[in-house]
Amino acid sequence: MLTKRYLVLPIMIAAALVATGSQRVTGQQKQNAAEPRFQDYPAPVYAGKADLLNLRSHPLARLYRTRLRENLHDEGINFAGHYTFTTIGCGAGCSVNAIVDARTGRAFFPQPLNGWTGIVGDFDREGEYEEQSRADSRLLRMLGRPRIGNLKDERYGPSGIYFYEWANDRLRLVKVIKVGSYPTSDPK
Repeated sequence: MLTKRYLVLPIMIAAALVATGSQRVTGQQKQNAAEPRFQDYPAPVYAGKADLLNLRSHPLARLYRTRLRENLHDEGINFAGHYTFTTIGCGAGCSVNAIVDARTGRAFFPQPLNGWTGIVGDFDREGEYEEQSRADSRLLRMLGRPRIGNLKDERYGPSGIYFYEWANDRLRLVKVIKVGSYPTSDPK
């Protein structure tokens, strides 16, 4: 009888831990379910050969031509059916992001991604958000903070997981899930 009493408490503790863990997983699944999914933004993948980079398509194309050409060649099409998404470092935690059309060689440097910072502060799930783009999807997912206001100002929007759709050679913000230590924009 005495041994049964000693077993009851450890069994109750184990059951409570299992229940808490399953609630945590369920909460995470709910958050992930609310996120836009790559498969909901399909794009047919171009099977032809990538064209040469058009250096006249954007003023920054010439400046970053080496990195853009390397990505066109090495990564090939990795975004929205016939585009190559490229991240170019511009300092500690800063990046300039470009989208190059593999069919025409035209380079795009969308304003929301110009001067992007990957610094979000306290966020323990960064590893889940490494995949940014897929060749068969128009959805782009970015973890960080967009630069806002005048490019000369170092002001950033709230830290979060940003979802953009690429359509008609433009990015359209689909959703932002605020995460990390910077829930608001930097002051002016």
